[in-house]
Amino acid sequence: MRKINILTTVALLLSAWSATAAIPPATEAQRTVSRICRQDPLNNSLTGVFALRMDGDTVAAVNIRQKLVPASNVKLLTTGLALHLLGADYRFETRLACSGEITDGVLKGDLYILGGGDPTTGARTDCAEALTTTFGRWAQLLADAGITRIEGRVLGDPRFFSETTPQNLGWTYDDLGTNYGAGPLGLNFFENAQNFYVTPGPSVGSAPSVRPRYPDTPWMRYSVSATTGAARSSNTLYYVNTGFGPFGEVAGSFPVDRRGYTLECSNLFGAYTCAYYFCNYLKEKGISVEGGYGDVTTRGEIRTDLVFGGARDRAPGWEELRVLGSARSVALAEIVRDTNYESDNFYAETLLRMISRQSGRGTGPDDCSDAALEAFRALGLRTDGACQQFDGSGLSRKNYVSPEFFVRFLQRMTTLPVWDAYFASLPVPGVKGTLETRFPDAEQEFKDRIHMKTGSMNGVRCLSGYILAADGDPAHTIVFSLLVNNCTAPGRVATDAIDAIILAIAAENGN
Repeated sequence: MRKINILTTVALLLSAWSATAAIPPATEAQRTVSRICRQDPLNNSLTGVFALRMDGDTVAAVNIRQKLVPASNVKLLTTGLALHLLGADYRFETRLACSGEITDGVLKGDLYILGGGDPTTGARTDCAEALTTTFGRWAQLLADAGITRIEGRVLGDPRFFSETTPQNLGWTYDDLGTNYGAGPLGLNFFENAQNFYVTPGPSVGSAPSVRPRYPDTPWMRYSVSATTGAARSSNTLYYVNTGFGPFGEVAGSFPVDRRGYTLECSNLFGAYTCAYYFCNYLKEKGISVEGGYGDVTTRGEIRTDLVFGGARDRAPGWEELRVLGSARSVALAEIVRDTNYESDNFYAETLLRMISRQSGRGTGPDDCSDAALEAFRALGLRTDGACQQFDGSGLSRKNYVSPEFFVRFLQRMTTLPVWDAYFASLPVPGVKGTLETRFPDAEQEFKDRIHMKTGSMNGVRCLSGYILAADGDPAHTIVFSLLVNNCTAPGRVATDAIDAIILAIAAENGN
C-alpha cells in the first residue's frame, strides 16, 4: 500500500495555504464542489470543504474556517493525539491485588481487579482477545501466588479513572441508554454494553418480548413499557437506565411485522459485571470464592449490591494492597485501528481520558478538553476560533472544528514518528468498517487511494482524510476535510452528493 513518506512531508510547509486559502483556486474540483454546494441537497445546509495537496497547492476551498459539528471525525483528533502522546506500543495494564494474608493457599481477604482503563476487556472488536484468554492470564496470577481459595470477595475496582459519571455530560439524553453512548470506567467489560433480544408481541398494542441476552446481569430489574406497533411502522425502541440503582426500562414501539433483533444498550455497572464474570470463572476452575463479588465506587466504597444508599465498607487505597501481578492489553496501534475502522465511541472516549491522565490531569470532561487543547498547541496548531473538542468520540454537539483545522492536524500527523500506525488506522472503501459500502461502482485502484474517516449524526455528514496520488508522488497526496451540518436530506441522497465531492477532489491527483 502506498503511503506518504515522512521524510518528504517534514520538509513541506504546513502553513502553505494561509496566504491563498481565502481565494478560491482555479481548479475543476473547485468549480464542481461549488456547484454541488449550491444545489440540492446541500444548498440549504452549511458546508465546509478544504482540500490541499501536500506540496501546498489548494485544490478546493469552501467555508474553510467555519467551525462545524464534526461528529465522529473527532476520532481523527483523539486517535492521533493518543498515538503521539502514549505511543503506538502503549498497552493498558490491569493488575490483580489483594487485602489480607495468604495462608496455606487461602486468601484471607478480598481479591481486587485494579483496572487500568483497558477498553478491550471482554470486548468483541477484532483487536480484543477472547475473554477466556484474559481471565486465564488473571487466574495464572493467582496460581503463581499460590491462591487456591478466596475467603473474601472478588471486587472490580475502577478507580483508575476518577470521575463518577462514565458518560460525557455533553451527550444528549437519548444517546445515554445506547451501546454507543456507554462511557468507560477504569475497569470495563464488553465495552460496558448490555444486549437484549426483542421480538414483537402477538398483536398491535401488546408488549414486545424483551429478553436480556449478554452479558448476564442477574442484579438488574427491567421493566417494559414499550408497545407493539402497526405493520411497517418505525422501530422507536429506546432504553433508559441510571447509575443510582440496578434498574432499566425499555420504551418505544416495535413493529408487529418485524423479525427479532438485538437491541444494543449501555451497562452502567461494567466493573461490577467484570467481577461477577471473573468470580464465576474462578469457581469453574475450582477456586472457591466464599464472599461473592462486588465493585468499588470512585469514592472508595465497596458495593456487593447496587441499591442506592446505606452504609458501605471502605476499600483500602491501592498503595495498601498487595499486588499479585498484571496483564497487558494489545498494543495501542491495534486499538486505534479498531477505533477508526469501526468508529468505536467507547474506545475513543477511553483514549481521551488516557491523554488527560498522561498529562497529569483528572479524567473529567473539562480536564480531557484542556488536555487535548494543550496537546494541539504543543504540536504547533492554533485552536483559537478553529477547534473546540469536548469529547473523544464526536458524540457531543459541543464539538466544533473547522475544515482548515482538520487539514492542519492531518498534515501534522504525517511528520510524527507514529504516522505509519495512524495512516494504517484509516478506513478504505470496500474494506470491512464504516466505508465498506462506499463507492460501490468504483475501481479498486481508486478505492485504495482513499483513506478517510466518516462522521455522521442527525443532520451531520463528514469525511476527512487523505487521497493518495495516482502517480505515487507523496507531494501530490491531497489532505482534505468535508463537513456538512444542518442537512435534512435522506441519507442516500446526502451521501451521493458528498461522494460526488470526494470524486471531484480525487480527480485532481488521479492522473
